Amino acid sequence: MQLKRIFTRMVLLVLLLVIGLNAGRPEPDYGRPALDYAPLQKQIGCFLAGKPGTYGVYFIDLNSGAQFGYNAYTAFHAASTFKLPMNLYLYRQAARGRLNLDEQLVYAPRHLEGGTGVLKSKPPGGSYPVAQLASYSIIYSDNVATNMLLERLGRKNVKSFMRSLGGLVVDDEQNVTCPHDLALYMRETLQFARSRHPEGKILLEDLFNAQFKERIPYPLPPGTRAANKIGTWPPSNTYNDVAYVVHLERPYILAVTSKDTPGYYEALEVIRQVSKMVYQFQSTGGSRPPAKAV
Repeated sequence: MQLKRIFTRMVLLVLLLVIGLNAGRPEPDYGRPALDYAPLQKQIGCFLAGKPGTYGVYFIDLNSGAQFGYNAYTAFHAASTFKLPMNLYLYRQAARGRLNLDEQLVYAPRHLEGGTGVLKSKPPGGSYPVAQLASYSIIYSDNVATNMLLERLGRKNVKSFMRSLGGLVVDDEQNVTCPHDLALYMRETLQFARSRHPEGKILLEDLFNAQFKERIPYPLPPGTRAANKIGTWPPSNTYNDVAYVVHLERPYILAVTSKDTPGYYEALEVIRQVSKMVYQFQSTGGSRPPAKAV
């Protein structure tokens, strides 16, 4: 009888151990049959081919894993979309105990840069914790915070990390990317957020709280959550966005990149139209044509 109780306890301990080991693993993204995305891919391709400039798109359906792209591996200036893989690297380092989020970094004159952000209006000399700088770099797309973090992390370390994830358009000197890679970084971010590490949830929540929602998220129905990171590079008229859209039936990732466009407002309308087409297709299950391109 005593041996039986001991055996029962051992079985329970093993079961608890197995459950504990699996509890921290990312939830699988896939599991439902894929829609036929050929009509949507064709619609987007025809729409973008008629627009001045060069656009790129990459789409991942998170229910089935179905993917398609347009100029998917064409190189574009990454601009501030680079801050997504940079922060993914940062938080993974923190999760592994290789970086302390409470570490203080000093804002030096060499970090000063215009453009987006809040720290550009503050005088150099102050110190900020890594966690605050990371949030600033995502929520406000803060360039000063990014410069401080990148100096601490090491540019080549971040670029090597991007390659290790499967990034194909990565250059140690130039800030370039492609639609495929941006969608990949967002998918990795989502999987990290689903892991046992709280750092992944912090990053995803910052992306949900990002202040710039005028591109992919803008045409979505009210109440639709979107975690996104934009990028803007005026010298090449580049306007990018990559987003995880929490569609109630078919959540997805969408990356849209551009270059040599006529300008901000023209590119903005193109990105919004692509976003609208994708959302409607996901909503209807492909049972009717995507939104009419204008």
